[in-house]
Amino acid sequence: MAPVELSNLSSNWKKLQASLQSAKPADSSKHQKFEDEEQHSLKRKQPHANGVNGHTSHKAANGNGTTPRKAPASRKRQKMEEPTSIGAAVKHHDIKALSRSVSMPSLKKLPVLTLAETAEPLSVLEPHPDFPDVENEGVSEVALPGKYVALDCEMVGIGPEPKRDSALARVSLVNFHGHQVYDSYVQIPRSIEVTDYRTAVSGIEPKHLRKDVARPFEEVREDLKILLAGRILVGHAVKNDLDVLILKHDKRFTRDTSKFSKFRALTIPAGRTPGLKMLADKLLGVQIQTGAHSSVEDARATMALYRLDKGDFEKEIRQKYGHVHLKVETTVPDADAGGEEAVKKTRNRKKSKKKNKR
Repeated sequence: MAPVELSNLSSNWKKLQASLQSAKPADSSKHQKFEDEEQHSLKRKQPHANGVNGHTSHKAANGNGTTPRKAPASRKRQKMEEPTSIGAAVKHHDIKALSRSVSMPSLKKLPVLTLAETAEPLSVLEPHPDFPDVENEGVSEVALPGKYVALDCEMVGIGPEPKRDSALARVSLVNFHGHQVYDSYVQIPRSIEVTDYRTAVSGIEPKHLRKDVARPFEEVREDLKILLAGRILVGHAVKNDLDVLILKHDKRFTRDTSKFSKFRALTIPAGRTPGLKMLADKLLGVQIQTGAHSSVEDARATMALYRLDKGDFEKEIRQKYGHVHLKVETTVPDADAGGEEAVKKTRNRKKSKKKNKR
């Protein structure tokens, strides 16, 4: 439909008014006023019809070229839109978009403990699925030692009765979380005869000490010396393990669960050296050493005991040795190479330097 010209609209309106006048008389002044108001309303709509984008120039609007006054802003409060967020009403958003939080990343792996497993927690003796125990692996390819390591060894009997001695047959190391860091069988020199494998207790059999299975003692000792250096060593009667390895470790960085006063108080009578099996049973609620011993299992149980009372353990060490900072580059002196004498010489040199500075 073609647009109606305003001039034609006015003329048609006048004709209509004239016909109405002849049909029904009315007050001419009222009709004239109504006509003027209608014309005025059409003029206000005219700029919207003829202007660009619904606007006209100032001259067209006012006729005198002056800047028109802006229409006063409406004081009516506009309705606020609800922001698009997780907390907004569902009717404003797609339900599928709200099914998962935007900040929750998709997990590449399932959690270690699923909902079905949380009712029955894993035993402290069980290895982590991502860090399995590999018998005679040597240095682990996946587990790192960290700041704390727990050590345990298995022995075999050598020499004649009644003064039968012990020789190292297996050594294991776990980290703070109980992951196996090192495990190896150890060769016995040909000059030494194994008179008792103690299989029922140690779990060691002749096949474990063959040359194609076990590692030489010097190799194992060197590995342990590197792994223990600059770390806090946890063990149960750990001096026996260090002696058989011919190694020494600073007492300030050694945590022996057999000497911890809180654990010794559990013995009957109190104050005696507690057994690892008894502590694991009473404090951890697990049974160890029921058959052949496992050095990995014993080391893991020892670390679990330390974690159980780590705060009090460290407090007791501070009371005994004061605050000592662990140095990462700490070296472990060899016992067979005059390690104690070397440490004394180093201390004497430091004292002499201090005196010279004064």
